Amino acid sequence: MAEVKERIESVLAELKSSGDIEASAVIRRDGLMVASDFSTKIEPATIASMAASLVGTAETTSSELKRGVFQEIIIDSEKGKVVAIGAGKLALLVSLVKKDGNLGFVLISMERAAKKVEDILG
Repeated sequence: MAEVKERIESVLAELKSSGDIEASAVIRRDGLMVASDFSTKIEPATIASMAASLVGTAETTSSELKRGVFQEIIIDSEKGKVVAIGAGKLALLVSLVKKDGNLGFVLISMERAAKKVEDILG
């Protein structure tokens, strides 16, 4: 498991190097943290459970409203954005995006990173 975590942390570091992403985490869909580069001021367990809950709600809403398969959640806040996307059947990728970050570039970068995470987790 340590090797898996290290490989995922490498993906997160690469994602952060894009410049528009402040921090990211890979979270299991049941709400447990796999890996993150969030600051120590942020409680990992709380973020993981909230993100999994948000995505679960979005998936159900999308399905019930016949809007197709869930793609992403974007929360636009005063100090930046929170973006969550699926990373395969087992995980989610959640990123904190700078207020003036290029959202299109961020989404492309996150999709690539999510694919890598999916491949790592099998």
